[in-house]
Amino acid sequence: SIRMSDDSFMSIMLGAVFAVASVVVLAPTLQQILAATPAAQSYAAQVYTGLTDYRVLEADGQLRWLSLVDAPPFTPWITASFFNDGDVTTDPPGAVSVYIAINNPDALVELKKGESQYADFSFAQRRIEIIFYKTDPGKKARVRVEGKY
Repeated sequence: SIRMSDDSFMSIMLGAVFAVASVVVLAPTLQQILAATPAAQSYAAQVYTGLTDYRVLEADGQLRWLSLVDAPPFTPWITASFFNDGDVTTDPPGAVSVYIAINNPDALVELKKGESQYADFSFAQRRIEIIFYKTDPGKKARVRVEGKY
């Protein structure tokens, strides 16, 4: 039979202690490194947090956009509710349509004054990252938007 000396046993035990200690010390660092990867950030941005973001968009004849990922809270929305108030510079507000698109400026949808529209991207591969909006040339309108993320 093989007999282990006390020195060999002590060396093995010290090696095991150092191995466990290095894992305990490095684990938080590895978590931070992995959390900083684009894949981890993308996943974190997709998770529903239960928060609501309210915005008011002032539309005119120029195509404008609201980026939800380039400014706080840096998180795409999962759902959005749009309500067209029309031209609020007149009394009563003028019947002005607003054209809205999500993530693609070539997919504008008309939203008439007084109408509302709900967009649900719960099962989409890409969340609501950018909202494009405009009116007909020479017109103005206000759109209230409520996003959940």
